[in-house]
Amino acid sequence: MSDLTALQEGMAAALRSRGALTQSEQWSRFASEHIGGNSRLSPVEQLEIYREQFWLRHTSSLVEDFPGLGGILGQREWEKLVEAYLSQVAPQSYTLRDLGFRLPEIIAQAGWLSHQALCLDMARLELAYVEVFDAPDTLPLAPERLASIPEESFTEARLLVAPCVRLLTLSYPVADLRRQLRVESDEPVAIPEPRETRLVVYRRDLRLWDMPVSAVAYSFLSGLSEGKTLGGAAEVAARLPGGEAELTSSIGAWLQEWTQKGLLADVRL
Repeated sequence: MSDLTALQEGMAAALRSRGALTQSEQWSRFASEHIGGNSRLSPVEQLEIYREQFWLRHTSSLVEDFPGLGGILGQREWEKLVEAYLSQVAPQSYTLRDLGFRLPEIIAQAGWLSHQALCLDMARLELAYVEVFDAPDTLPLAPERLASIPEESFTEARLLVAPCVRLLTLSYPVADLRRQLRVESDEPVAIPEPRETRLVVYRRDLRLWDMPVSAVAYSFLSGLSEGKTLGGAAEVAARLPGGEAELTSSIGAWLQEWTQKGLLADVRL
């Protein structure tokens, strides 16, 4: 290991420490070796300021990106979860936008959490919002291009789902819960009962949206997002109970709605 790598790893460990570094002989020695200090602050006191700023900046970013999760947990459990997350997961990106990408993974391992399954769904939803918000811009598919697909080629056409779309299968109605939690009120918000929900999260006109869809519509759109042809995606969705009848009656309306909402970016014949 090079001296620079050792220094970087040492600084990362110091910044992620939860205890005050000024009380540690180990970190006092480390700071004395690598930080100059000044007339007002000792090296370890300077390092402690950096540590405090690390925690303030990173916890503030997580609060901003996961307000629904914080609303479920309350202050005490939220702080415990964030402390566990930042202690276990070293930031791998230069942007705070990526800070919470492994939070669902840590929640799945945190058996001590109240309402763990609900928290996991909420974290997955809020992470999808983060991803969709920063996804690349693409021009929406023009309706006339969709209408111009030759009938004989329709089943072999591929519709490209826009990069600002995410598909989620959830066990709780967390999108509705999140909206309730974000409304300022003195009334407590009830924890919802489990209810399987299939959600399309997308961005349109610089705003974030979520749209519940049926199991058949979700399967069909998922197939398109995986690169299947229209015929291939429909074939998979038709295997679901009532799928063939729902596709026959609704596929045209789905494609029209998804085009209008910018969920589709292109068509390939």
